[in-house]
Amino acid sequence: MSEPWGALLGEGGRVTLYAVKDGDIRAHDFASVGDASDRSGIASARLITLDAASRSMPPTATLIDAPGVLGAVQQSSPTALLPPAARILIAGALAAQPDWDGIIILPESDVTHWVHVSAREIVSFQGAMTGKLAAALGTTDLTFDEGGLSDTMSRPERLAVQLNAAVLTDAGEAVLGHLLGAELAAMRVYWLGQEVRIIGDAAPYAAALLLQGVTAEAVPRAQAWQAGLMALGQAVGFTD
Repeated sequence: MSEPWGALLGEGGRVTLYAVKDGDIRAHDFASVGDASDRSGIASARLITLDAASRSMPPTATLIDAPGVLGAVQQSSPTALLPPAARILIAGALAAQPDWDGIIILPESDVTHWVHVSAREIVSFQGAMTGKLAAALGTTDLTFDEGGLSDTMSRPERLAVQLNAAVLTDAGEAVLGHLLGAELAAMRVYWLGQEVRIIGDAAPYAAALLLQGVTAEAVPRAQAWQAGLMALGQAVGFTD
């Protein structure tokens, strides 16, 4: 039996310890990193902290190669920030094909990250606040109006006008369509001619990209997280 190890992730005022032993992953909540270290029963040298305050710049390896801190990735041009948990998810999406070259789309509630990975590195990325903007405009739709998407991709300068009309007519699908059109237009360099994988709920990005002739592979978020943690353990030498 192998010696246990763990990854510590702080979110929402709590710390979650993902304890790993013999391929089994279990999550435990603690009040702080210190509390987790004291009560987990895992040696501190075998705990990896996912700390957004620690940052590196791209290009950078997807994961660290020694025990310690897995930080965020900060990019200055264009300005963007990729949290450490996203690095775990990306590593999981690449676990079966670590040398895969393409674009990882990671939709979060506020920001969708578009990440170019190549040669086991995070090369560049951008973030789009489509989800947060849609929520602010009163829509939680995951389906979108294709006409709105197409129109905004063709004439992004009309976005503010189109959104005003969509909100006034309570057309949630149109709101999302226009916002997605603006996002896809801005991210064209990321998806045009590239292989694409989406981590988590593929809607609405898979459908929006398919309209552009791009077929995106969907990777379940839980699967990516588990595979990413196992890849992290292997990268730092905790597992074979």
